[in-house]
Amino acid sequence: MVLPCGGMAYSRRPMSLLDIYRARRKLLERYVQRLLGNADEAAEVSQEAFLRVYAAELGEQTPVSEALLYTVARNLALSELRKRIARATDAVGEWDDLRVEDTGPSVEALIQQRQRVAAVEAAMERMAPKCLEVFRMRKVDNLSHAEIARRLDISPKTVERHITRALQLCHEAMAEHDGELQRREDQRR
Repeated sequence: MVLPCGGMAYSRRPMSLLDIYRARRKLLERYVQRLLGNADEAAEVSQEAFLRVYAAELGEQTPVSEALLYTVARNLALSELRKRIARATDAVGEWDDLRVEDTGPSVEALIQQRQRVAAVEAAMERMAPKCLEVFRMRKVDNLSHAEIARRLDISPKTVERHITRALQLCHEAMAEHDGELQRREDQRR
């Protein structure tokens, strides 16, 4: 089974899951590493995500796409974080011996960060297909404007317009998200 255009949208042909694995493995591992903070665990979770999507592809349970792959990887990473928390709380003997140390961002900060990511993902869903394609090539693939223009056979100025529009939508989504957070905070007071 091949991707129905869900994978690298700028590709001339649909990509199989194996093609996505070859092209995106390192990017996916970096994405998962940002969630988990550990390169070895990120590699394992990324590999597990590919295996699960591959199993779904074989069973024809769902159409395979890059978005599905990232969603599965994110869910596996969050599951791993939950396991870490469970192991950490199980390892604590008596509550009297519990010493709380601030070793990283608070749960609230992590939730807000994930909500901001969700706001950007929602903004990406509102982008026109060509705008989204250019945005992904720039932000995910880290291609230059000139390389994007060459691959898509459009002018560099058109690339700039698409990126400007995409960033505008992302900024609007973030401002809307931040405004909603502020309204909730004001209601609590």
